[in-house]
Amino acid sequence: MITGNIEGVRKRILEELEAIFDIKTEKYSFLNDDIIHIMTKATEELNREVSVLIDRKGKVLEVTIGDSSTVSMPLVDLRDNKLSRVRVVHTHPNGNPNLSALDISALVKMKLDAIVAIGVKEAPEVVMGFLTVENQRIHVEATKPLSVEEAQRFNIIDRILFNEGLLLDAEDLEEEEERAVLIGLDSEESLYELRELAKAAEVSVGELLYQKRATQDNAYYVGKGKVSEIRDALQLSRSNMVIADDELSGSQIRNLEDELGVKVIDRTTLILEIFAKRARSKEAKLQVELAQLKYRMSRLIGLGTVMSRTGGGIGTRGPGEQKLEIDRRKIRERVNDLRNELKKVVAIRGVQRENRNQNEIPRISLVGYTNSGKSTLRNALADIASKDAVVKEKVLEKDMLFATLDTTTRALSLENNRVVTLTDTVGFVRKLPHDLVEAFKSTLEEVIYSDLLVHVIDGSVDDCLKQAVAVDEVLNEIGAGETRKIIAINKIDKGKSYVTEQVEELYHGKYPIIEISAKNGTNLKELMELFNEVLPDHLLEIEALIPYDQQKLISSVHESGVLLQESYEELGTKIKAKILKKDFVKFEPFIIEGGDHEESNH
Repeated sequence: MITGNIEGVRKRILEELEAIFDIKTEKYSFLNDDIIHIMTKATEELNREVSVLIDRKGKVLEVTIGDSSTVSMPLVDLRDNKLSRVRVVHTHPNGNPNLSALDISALVKMKLDAIVAIGVKEAPEVVMGFLTVENQRIHVEATKPLSVEEAQRFNIIDRILFNEGLLLDAEDLEEEEERAVLIGLDSEESLYELRELAKAAEVSVGELLYQKRATQDNAYYVGKGKVSEIRDALQLSRSNMVIADDELSGSQIRNLEDELGVKVIDRTTLILEIFAKRARSKEAKLQVELAQLKYRMSRLIGLGTVMSRTGGGIGTRGPGEQKLEIDRRKIRERVNDLRNELKKVVAIRGVQRENRNQNEIPRISLVGYTNSGKSTLRNALADIASKDAVVKEKVLEKDMLFATLDTTTRALSLENNRVVTLTDTVGFVRKLPHDLVEAFKSTLEEVIYSDLLVHVIDGSVDDCLKQAVAVDEVLNEIGAGETRKIIAINKIDKGKSYVTEQVEELYHGKYPIIEISAKNGTNLKELMELFNEVLPDHLLEIEALIPYDQQKLISSVHESGVLLQESYEELGTKIKAKILKKDFVKFEPFIIEGGDHEESNH
């Protein structure tokens, strides 16, 4: 029986395909010539892929009709390091015999003996793919395009048995690592950043290819001639993926995958992948999944291999681990569910923020480009001035883009016992996906409602000014562009002397600027002094005589206010202090007439 997409297929064609089951293939041949003729003829008439599943004895087990770009793959039993003892031979209606990303993924995941593609054109060409072992990893090797005659002279069984021996001899075998060729049109600097993003996603980089173009090619992103160069780079660097430095349309991804035979993803998918891997809190996971689904929904139609691949890896985490062929209606339902869940989280965050408002505790947020050192600075300041009796768990510090995603807030005690909260936020990056900014707005609200932003700039990188501008653009987008700021130029221990001058020129004296090293602790106490200078002081200054039986009021000053002077009198403790406005009613009966009790401001 013929399986797959048989709707609308003429009875004659189905009968011709049924005849394949009665034709046996010689042991060393990849497929009988009569079967090839029937498959290519049906492919030309239907403009659909035709696939046969054949065992090592040459018996056809299954015949399947797909669509113009994909064919459903059979289910096979997987047995440790052994191959499945079956191979898939299928046609490519577009005439391109190179293995597609789906072909390669099926070969690896199903441990097929081989996968063979026949490019259907006037003189059909054949490419065969096999699993082998290299450096204790499963590796895919493919032949060059062969004529049918050349392919028939290829002893496919010998190759299968040889490779299976390698698989059986290998121990602790790992799947082939993801290795990418990076392509871009923006600038070489942007490609270097893409390389760091790939590193953060644990993808090794084979080669960087830059093409200077004013606009993207509608079909292939790069020019058609550059596609051939990419194909060569994939082979030379033994890469199995292409990552583009810009957002790609579904048709661009499909066209590139058809031409190159490897998985193709764009910068946005890569960033979303990193976020999916790093999210730890419930809120961050919800936000990432929401951004992933919204991005994928717009590319569901015509996306081809990315939405139907058998395998895993980049682009298939988070919601991608679910069935990828879900329709728009189901995606919309999930998006609505996520939005409702996030509303609950935002409401809880709002209550927490309101409590801080009632306590009149100034809020400081660390902002900056990803990997600028915000988490290191947050940990260092917490070590110096944590208000908590025991310093809570530190934020992950790593020389990597987007090492931390979850927003954390800690209380710090500044000079004169002044308490502030310090929040570490997600890092920004150029070309930050809009859906991601939208999804993370609940987290970024901490920035919006801050009294002071510390913009951490990595003084060790050449394009730190461009990074600073990118951060300012995001701050403006979320409505925090006019918040008080301190510019902290970090990593001065390995920075460049001219950076500070450039940053000063960029901001024209609008904000105080300080050079620091979060790692070495350089100028961190001076930074905290700046906090005191820049933050508005909304405390009330009072003079009071506190009876000795009301000494708990003195303790409340130590806890949430600033004690300026203290002396012991016959009737009680005389103090001059700054207190929270909400606490004034407690002290009012003991205010010394003629003493100060007015709001203090810098």
